[in-house]
Amino acid sequence: MKQLLVFLVILSASTYAFSQATDTARTLAVAAPADTSKTNTPAPVAPKPEPEKSQWTITHLVRLNLSQTAYFYWSSGGDNSWATNTFYTFTANYKNDNWAWDTKLDTEYGLVYIEPSGESAEFSWWKNWKKNADKIQLSSTFGYTQNYRLYYSFLVEFKTQYSPDKFLGNYSSTFMAPGYLNMGLGADYKRTEEWLLFGVLPIKDFTAFVSPFTARLTFVFNDALSQAGAFGVEPGNRVKEQMGMAAKVAFKTRPVDNVSVSTTLNLFTPYEDKFLNFVVAWDAVVAMKINKYLSTTLNTSLQYDEKIDAKKRDGTTLGGPRVQFKEILGIGIAYAF
Repeated sequence: MKQLLVFLVILSASTYAFSQATDTARTLAVAAPADTSKTNTPAPVAPKPEPEKSQWTITHLVRLNLSQTAYFYWSSGGDNSWATNTFYTFTANYKNDNWAWDTKLDTEYGLVYIEPSGESAEFSWWKNWKKNADKIQLSSTFGYTQNYRLYYSFLVEFKTQYSPDKFLGNYSSTFMAPGYLNMGLGADYKRTEEWLLFGVLPIKDFTAFVSPFTARLTFVFNDALSQAGAFGVEPGNRVKEQMGMAAKVAFKTRPVDNVSVSTTLNLFTPYEDKFLNFVVAWDAVVAMKINKYLSTTLNTSLQYDEKIDAKKRDGTTLGGPRVQFKEILGIGIAYAF
């Protein structure tokens, strides 16, 4: 009997201890944070890769200028006139590691109409139109570099005009009369980022090309101009070949916020005749922006070639070379894309 009584006491104590342990475990389980290591959480989404940056930079610029002058019983005199000029510039620049390829097309064409004065003059809309701008210029430079800015380059440049022009019924120029083709091998120094010249003038897209080995071809594919020996070719010949040294400098600048200037200077001197007597071609465009689309532009061209006789406006020759200069100022629409 005594053993049974001791067994019952031990059993009761064990049962009470077990119940207390179970309640404590339940309390800890509720208070403890849930184990999320085995829960079904969504996998993180990988970020989309950024599109690869193109190695080509392509730009277009179109400008259309219009001007008109009218006189009504104006005592000082004057001729009514209309003028239109169209300009288009295309650039395609390729850059990949040590290689660069820059191509630029500059083209322009303009017409001016001067209304005949006097009551007896016959009105002829087409007869009195005359071109005042005409240019096709394509240049391409392919280069390799090992120090980021100085390239070993090959340059090809071609220049001519679209349509014929006449002085007193005789052609003074036409398509491929003249035409110029330059091919040169040399060094090209490039700075595409903006920097300050003399610490004041911001310069961008600066390039300076020097070629000690340049072939220059002059084409005159018009019989009358060829027979006359125009543009430095021998009379009767259509092509003139020259070997010499060439240089080309081009850059852009923005002296104030709404004014931009781009300029290109080309120099060539032949080895076989009067070395360092340079053929000069210098073009500049000044654009003054009015708003997003309207702008005022000033186009200038300066040329000098001692093989070309200068002419007056009536077509008579001056018997020798002169510095030739042309400027066109107009207001119109400009659109870049």
